[in-house]
Amino acid sequence: MTHYLIEFRFHGYAKYKIKMWVDEVNQRFGLKSKRAIPHITLAGPFTTDDETRLIRDFNLLCSNYSLIDFKVNGFGAFEDAKVIFLDITPSQILEEFRWNLAQMLKPYCNLNKYDYERKYEFHSTIAMKLPDDKFEGIKLFVAGKDGLKFKHIMVRATLVKDQLILREYDFILRRPLGRKLALDREIYTHTLNLLNAYFEGSYNPGEYLSERIEIPKKSMIDNIKSVFKRSRIFVTSDFHLDHTNIIKYCRRPFLDTADMNKTLVQNWNNTINNKDTVYFLGDLAYGRGGRSTDYWLKQLNGNIFFIKGNHDESNEIKFHDNFILEYANHKFFLTHRPENVPSKWNDWAICGHNHNNNLREYPFIDKENKRINISVELTKYKPVDMDLIIKQIN
Repeated sequence: MTHYLIEFRFHGYAKYKIKMWVDEVNQRFGLKSKRAIPHITLAGPFTTDDETRLIRDFNLLCSNYSLIDFKVNGFGAFEDAKVIFLDITPSQILEEFRWNLAQMLKPYCNLNKYDYERKYEFHSTIAMKLPDDKFEGIKLFVAGKDGLKFKHIMVRATLVKDQLILREYDFILRRPLGRKLALDREIYTHTLNLLNAYFEGSYNPGEYLSERIEIPKKSMIDNIKSVFKRSRIFVTSDFHLDHTNIIKYCRRPFLDTADMNKTLVQNWNNTINNKDTVYFLGDLAYGRGGRSTDYWLKQLNGNIFFIKGNHDESNEIKFHDNFILEYANHKFFLTHRPENVPSKWNDWAICGHNHNNNLREYPFIDKENKRINISVELTKYKPVDMDLIIKQIN
């Protein structure tokens, strides 16, 4: 039977230091070394009959996150299981990521009981399945040492199939990697170069989640940095914040309204920085007793050009009925409803309103009718960079 595991693998000096500790323990206590890569298990091992869905959901969840940090706080032990481990103090983001991962896998994967628990024991195993004498000996040994204590950043999440990499998601490059690319040293070096740029303050992947970095054959970090300094243009539509029934109507993957609101706002702000322009094509908020459009607009980053939908009301916001956007040698008619597009308009139209309820007539991109449906259900629940649209229609 095939077994899967999702984990974070340590990198850089931290990886080297942990391996040194493991080797020292193995040699001192006569343990057989499996040369395992130091890691933190995030889910599993588990089984599933739907590997295609697993890969898709793994990539989708990871794409909603930027760099995830945590702390290593010395050594610990599981007395019953006779395991010695590095104690991990997760950040709130890491806790959220692992919990959302478990909830995502729950419908079609056979997880362990502890995977379903909200309180999760984050750790990295040093030695396991120990006889009593060696367990007690190793506990005394590590207690007499200065424990490993440092902060670390989760650069990649790894999906493992029968102990081999199936997929990795690179939070620096913001893209999934197949096994061949995941093991490519040049790509990994490029990732670490960008991580150094992050520490220098010249690169923040959290501001550019929607824009994938193409992997160069040679290091081109200076050229890549310049990309991040320019402002960008995004489009999106139909968030329906505070609208409880939209979760059911459009099969949105949220636990409840609060979860939906939090995720949509977080996705927006992780994608958009204050230099960017967003053309919002209507229906930001809706629902009896819900908060106002004005309230929600103040929670969002960027310069927002608001095209009115059928549920938008405000005395403060300047609404527009439509707008013609000229971008990359194309003209786009922006409006909420597709039927608002003039009959004589021969260029592309970008609309919302239809959500994901009629994908045959209103898919994400309809090249035959030159129409784009950017309802948020079709765009991974976050704004879409116009550069990505241009790549798909050219």
